[in-house]
Amino acid sequence: MSDVVLIMQALANPNKYGVNGTNQSHITSEGGEYADTGGNGLTVSDALRIQQYLLGLIPSLT
Repeated sequence: MSDVVLIMQALANPNKYGVNGTNQSHITSEGGEYADTGGNGLTVSDALRIQQYLLGLIPSLT
């Protein structure tokens, strides 16, 4: 679930949590690629889909 929070933070405050963010625990480019479940860049839909997967509401992220 912390991945979902980081994705949302990176989208809401990219200067701090984005790929080049100032926070030491900002998202990495590799993390952003893995989190992109739709292949269209990191979006709020990716965070939602990961959350649904973690809750067992969908069988896979693909």
